[in-house]
Amino acid sequence: MVIKKQQGFSLIELMIATALLSMVMFSGYFAYSLYTDKWQKRTEVFWQLNKNSLGLEAMSRVLEAASVYIVKNHNDKYAVLFNGSQQSLTLVSNSPIFSSGSALVSFSLQVDQQGKSQLVYRELSLKNQPLMQVPREIEWQTSKVLIDDIQQLTFQYYGWETLSNAVNGNLDGAEFEPGSKPILQRWYAQHSLQNRIMPSKISVYIKNNSVQETQIQIDLATSSYTNLIYYLQEDV
Repeated sequence: MVIKKQQGFSLIELMIATALLSMVMFSGYFAYSLYTDKWQKRTEVFWQLNKNSLGLEAMSRVLEAASVYIVKNHNDKYAVLFNGSQQSLTLVSNSPIFSSGSALVSFSLQVDQQGKSQLVYRELSLKNQPLMQVPREIEWQTSKVLIDDIQQLTFQYYGWETLSNAVNGNLDGAEFEPGSKPILQRWYAQHSLQNRIMPSKISVYIKNNSVQETQIQIDLATSSYTNLIYYLQEDV
């Protein structure tokens, strides 16, 4: 009877098998790392977009409730508390984010410590401290970053730029004398307290660092605005 000896693996075979197993494990780990990294980046983008969408919705809600809030400006004349440039905007809203009732709110483009641009929202409740004049310095009660990762932010305004233009802009539809031209509403980039009135529309344009563009247009309280024109036109 022939007895066959049981043969094992040689050292070289074990080394080759271990090397192959290591390569398979490394390939699997590398593929998993790539998948995890891509998933994490996609998750971060998703939450970033979701956060920015919520911030944009909050800003729209605040602007849609813009109030015709009358104070005395720095020239001691009655004016609507509304002051805006292409990268900042201050007004009174009846639907602020944190307070109940009316509040003075501000939207402005700010740069953080890492050099990234953000849309910052500030708020001051007017519930127990109504304003009679335009404050020269504002002590904001709350501050919140609504939208970050901003490459460009632009506010634009539509309406009559001054109270005089609004009074002479055919508000009541009266006929003009032959040869005269009505003053029309138009888009412009700066709306200061010296304008004394409030625009009828606001356009907000935002472009993020991924070159995604968002533009919204918000109509303001035109009925109250028209009543204000008649109320103030005696000193035009």
